[in-house]
Amino acid sequence: MALVGVVTVFIGDFMKKQLSAIALLAGTAIGSGMLSLPLILAKYGLLFGCAMMVAFVWVAYFSSIIRAELNIYSNADFALKDVGTHFSGKVASQIGNVSLKLLSYALISAYLHGLASLLNVFWSIDLKCLIALISVITIILLYFSNSLISKINKVLFICLISTFILVTLGMLLKSGMGELKIPGAQELSLNSFSIALPIIFTSFGFQGSLHSLTKFVNNDRKIIKRACLFGSIIPAIVYICWLCSTILIIYNNDPALFCKMTCGNIEISEMIMCLSHISNLPYLKNIFWGISLLALLTSIIGVGIALFDEWNRTVSKIPATIITILPSTIVAICVPNAFIRILGVSGMILAVLAIFLPTFLYFKMLSQRKEIDISLPKKCGICVLLVVGIAIFIAGFF
Repeated sequence: MALVGVVTVFIGDFMKKQLSAIALLAGTAIGSGMLSLPLILAKYGLLFGCAMMVAFVWVAYFSSIIRAELNIYSNADFALKDVGTHFSGKVASQIGNVSLKLLSYALISAYLHGLASLLNVFWSIDLKCLIALISVITIILLYFSNSLISKINKVLFICLISTFILVTLGMLLKSGMGELKIPGAQELSLNSFSIALPIIFTSFGFQGSLHSLTKFVNNDRKIIKRACLFGSIIPAIVYICWLCSTILIIYNNDPALFCKMTCGNIEISEMIMCLSHISNLPYLKNIFWGISLLALLTSIIGVGIALFDEWNRTVSKIPATIITILPSTIVAICVPNAFIRILGVSGMILAVLAIFLPTFLYFKMLSQRKEIDISLPKKCGICVLLVVGIAIFIAGFF
């Protein structure tokens, strides 16, 4: 009986850590994509847009496994800059350090601006004041221990998934599944792909939180690999369902607005207001805003934890929380239309952080540790990953 009790406690603790780990990665990923993907993928049509989502599941998973194995085999919760120092030297360390900080600050800036834009519809408060208010609240949250933030993030993630299911079913039932027409792809160009690729990749961008994950689960390989898998699949499922429901509803009920979406001439709040109006159900209107706010809030917390952990290695807790949020607040206040602009740049930075540098360090690790065997399919996967990374980087540059 005692043995059964010990096993039950162990399984319970394992599952709690597994759920928290998945929530950290998936919650970090699900955020900007909920709002940006329908705007940029409307012109691709449903089938091609969903196919791109499925393709990026593999990109997100494979790149995260390469990155996580650097921590697993070094048996430490290294941030990328520490991995660079461990396997290569100071140059790789500085590239990793700068890339992670730039990406984190860029994403937090975009999320702060997007969250403030949504709240601005409810409250007649100046946008800049709202950004500052959200920043102060985020600083307070980051000041608390990682265990408390993990619990908050897990609750927010569960609320996000629950409200997402409710709002998607409500929209489709309200409109009538059998009467919906499916939009096809519009005239596409290299320019449209250059906009889409970095933003789709950024929508799966939880790789910057992997060192925080390894620290949280004490470098448990099974938990890390499962978290990477489900951390890639869950955002894709959410994005595909959300993309299908929003595009189908808008295309069939407001063709003029859909035309604006295909031309890229629409704001986030305009799309959400349109969906709220079309649904014509009081509870759905509130849930529309709730799911959008939760998506951004979980992302701010996920990215904020990773950046805070970085700064907390060198400075004390209070300065670390301020340094984590203040630069992003300034950018969000000063840059007009920061949400879409910064997400495009973030994809280019993420390609360095999540693909190029980890791959370089992975081969450095293999050359130093001969006992680690790499299979031929994995070598082919790395080659494909590098090609995708080059395409994302070029697209983000242009």
